[in-house]
Amino acid sequence: MPFLQLVTAIAFAITLSLSAVAQASQSLASQAADMPAEFREHFFNAPISARVVLDGKVLGDAMIVLTEDDRAQIIQFTDPAESSYPESERQRWLQAFSSALPLGQCDGRCPHGLMAVDYNLSDARLVLITPASESGAADRWFSLPESGSSGLLLNNQLSISGSRQQTALGWTGGAEAATGSWTTVSQYQLDRSSGSANETRHAVTSLYSQREFQQHFVRAGLFTPDSQGLLHQPYSRGGGVSTLVGAMAGSSETLLKDAGFASLYPVYVTANREGVAEVYRDGSLINAQPVAPGMQMLDTTVLPAGIYDVEIRVLEDGRESSRVTETINKPMRWRNTGQRLRYNLFAGQQRTLFNSDSTLGTGEPAAGASLNYLLHPRATLGLAWQKIGKETQIGSSLDFQPADALQFYGNLWNSSATGYGFDSQAVLSHRRGNVAFGHSRSWFRPAEGFGAQRTSSPQAEYNSVLSATWRFNSENNVNARITHHSRGRGPGVDVGYSSRTRVAGTSVNWRLSGFDRPYQDSSALRNRGVSLSLSFPLGGEGRSGSVSVGSRTDTTGTRDLYASASVSQQWGDNSIIRETSGTLTADRHGASLSTYNSFNTSVAEGSFWGQRSSVDGGLSGGLNTGSTLAFGKGKAVMTQQVAHHQGGGMIVDVVSDDDSAELVALHQSGGTTLKPGRNFIPVEAWKPGTVQLDFPGTEAPALKIQPEYLDYHHIRGGVSTHQVRVMKTVTVMGRLVNREGLALGGAQVINHAGRTVTESDGVFTLELHEKNPVVTVEHPSGAQCEIRLNPGSQKQEDMIFAGNLTCDGLPLADSNTRSTLQDG
Repeated sequence: MPFLQLVTAIAFAITLSLSAVAQASQSLASQAADMPAEFREHFFNAPISARVVLDGKVLGDAMIVLTEDDRAQIIQFTDPAESSYPESERQRWLQAFSSALPLGQCDGRCPHGLMAVDYNLSDARLVLITPASESGAADRWFSLPESGSSGLLLNNQLSISGSRQQTALGWTGGAEAATGSWTTVSQYQLDRSSGSANETRHAVTSLYSQREFQQHFVRAGLFTPDSQGLLHQPYSRGGGVSTLVGAMAGSSETLLKDAGFASLYPVYVTANREGVAEVYRDGSLINAQPVAPGMQMLDTTVLPAGIYDVEIRVLEDGRESSRVTETINKPMRWRNTGQRLRYNLFAGQQRTLFNSDSTLGTGEPAAGASLNYLLHPRATLGLAWQKIGKETQIGSSLDFQPADALQFYGNLWNSSATGYGFDSQAVLSHRRGNVAFGHSRSWFRPAEGFGAQRTSSPQAEYNSVLSATWRFNSENNVNARITHHSRGRGPGVDVGYSSRTRVAGTSVNWRLSGFDRPYQDSSALRNRGVSLSLSFPLGGEGRSGSVSVGSRTDTTGTRDLYASASVSQQWGDNSIIRETSGTLTADRHGASLSTYNSFNTSVAEGSFWGQRSSVDGGLSGGLNTGSTLAFGKGKAVMTQQVAHHQGGGMIVDVVSDDDSAELVALHQSGGTTLKPGRNFIPVEAWKPGTVQLDFPGTEAPALKIQPEYLDYHHIRGGVSTHQVRVMKTVTVMGRLVNREGLALGGAQVINHAGRTVTESDGVFTLELHEKNPVVTVEHPSGAQCEIRLNPGSQKQEDMIFAGNLTCDGLPLADSNTRSTLQDG
């Protein structure tokens, strides 16, 4: 449908929807006219239950307040069980309706694009209508933050290693800065080695600005061309572009809303009772979802795309009941099938910045273009062309999936300077594992033949790999790999069998493996051997051990028998040293010792290690550490390096009445521990979301978190700032009356720690901040007053039974002439 016709149709549909709301809506007074008088007084200015419906879908059940002048206010959501909306959407509308909004069509000042509000007494529904109700599939893209984004993220990684022969130091860093709708990215590195050859290398590898649009992106500055926007980049073997100063543009799905798709093969979990299934990838929690008793299928639509192993831990009553390893099979797909062509263009001049390597060519023009075309939902064609100085490179590829279980990828390439070749890959997946085969072959011209004629004899080179995995069950699996390279002396074979068994009530993981590989390209020696390793928990919590024995061949062809034993201790989240391990190894040369330690502080994380060689007794060691420095809106925080950087962040200042209180921030990437003071939470860029704050464990202390939800919406490099209060609270139960002792129903009762609305008989229950025990009362008549309570003398087991509380009904504006502060 042409764009103009689409816009016209949507506008017409919205107009009809609003007209229908206007015709069907009746005033609250007319709806309540037929109610008995004793019920009518409980209908207005008192909390009642209602189902909130947003654009035809349930947002959640809530407590709301209706007034005689046709206004509605949402006090709190009580049950979101039947809603498909995320919690962030409920919090957004709870904030919008924190003050009463008029029913009917919006007069132009309604929040979040709200177009109309309606309440129907017959089904107790509060209906909200926005433009999204008629947009349907047209609203497939995230918008950029309305007010732009700002912030700066600096990531640093330091590596140091040393021995008697030489020392090495490496420092890499990156910066991402958000300004409005643009992100500036920079990467830099410094390496220094000392020993036989002292050398210092340094370079700025990128410094560019980029902006994302729906379906497209643009970039300008110093960068290395990449394959952003393409499903597969056709490979073309050649020198390539190191860095260039120029511009780049291409397709982009960064802002596309991910509908999610399930794993090709279902993953099942079994629980004895209600609990939680936690999904870990590379040791990091990536998802958690509730499970019911019995066997059930895990929801894999929310997991990241790709083919990878995960560890699933089932927790029941806070204790781990089972742990299994499964494979998630979600190969990357062409997400936006309406856009069949994806492209990538760049042009510029090869340049370097603060680069110590003087051999890199600069000043040469460089340009290139790549594209993917969706021939079929299961077939993608790729083409690439690059011109770098005098060299021309071309490549083509085909990604074909003839069946869900079979994936094939092939690539052809040719370079006017280096030669031509091809490579191919095929993967067959099944419920028990997969089989993969890859083969590449190339024909090179001699290195000095940049200007050589095509009649020069090419040098052939090939490489083949065949690998397979088979999982018998969750405890036993076998894997094998065969490789062969044209420069090697015969094929290399690796075979391994892994199992998890229980011995005397203790879980033992063991692995038996064998290998036969060529030692070096030019050597006829082969490295053959077998090994048997076992790992098991030891007596203490977080303590484990492992032993291994085996044989191998050293560089002289001599058989070398070895045995090793190691002990590892996990120290827990409250310790700076998180893990310590020591290993003792004995071989034909003697004994060697090694230790590995990881640490984690509020400003940095990393590891350090040491080793004594069995050959010459030489000592060596090293340190790896990293940190992130975040700036946002005049605030800064230094924190440990984010393992899975998401592109954005939140600086959160926690002000707590209890200095020992800890919070956990739950977000799409997992959980982050927050302590009193300044904290940093890594969050995903581009996609708006909400962080939920809670207390760890199953028993919450007598503290109140305000606010409990933090909204965010960043571009890459964006950092927002927030303040959270953790308050000691006491529950107040009372009855609000006026000077004549008559109940004040429908009054707002507000404190820093909470708010509520009095029932028609004036009764209310409220959480009260102990350090600020002042209650503000706002009555629908417009009268306001304040009441001060005294928790020190009135509290009984974290409760205050206040009885009748008198509000004199004077507006706060009159506080200069007559006090409105009453003692409870």
